[in-house]
Amino acid sequence: MATKLRFAPLIRVSTEGQEKKGESLRTQREQIVRYVESSGGIIPEHCWKYSGQEHATPGYDRKNLEQLLQDSGKKLFDAVIVCDASRWSRDNAQSKQGLEILKKNGIRFFVGTMEYDLYSPEQSLFLGMAAEINEFQARIQSLKSIQNRIERAKRGIPTSGKLP
Repeated sequence: MATKLRFAPLIRVSTEGQEKKGESLRTQREQIVRYVESSGGIIPEHCWKYSGQEHATPGYDRKNLEQLLQDSGKKLFDAVIVCDASRWSRDNAQSKQGLEILKKNGIRFFVGTMEYDLYSPEQSLFLGMAAEINEFQARIQSLKSIQNRIERAKRGIPTSGKLP
């Protein structure tokens, strides 16, 4: 009998507010459970620890991702799974480095139900383009947020919190 593929889900949201009040973590978890079940794989209980709030944009610490990459060499799981490519990374340099670590450790990589062959130049190109596009989108959103805060401050409106 073949051994079931052991998946480590990487589930994340960017902000503490999304973690505390949002639905995304729960939704991603439910989606990943369905994806893994449809593939005939399993998620070992210890592999749920790579979930929570962390930015995926350049300049932010990613403790869950760092732990997952460290653990990838310990034979705790056979594959990493994310709901969509933006959950993996919005930093192309970090994405490439992480995928190289997974490849070196013989870990397979899935986005939803689709497996990406980390040895395929075409599939690596797609993952790199996705990370680059996601990085661009995150930077645009950050720029818009800063611009809106400046405009609010010019009008005497608090840029965070409420008036006393």
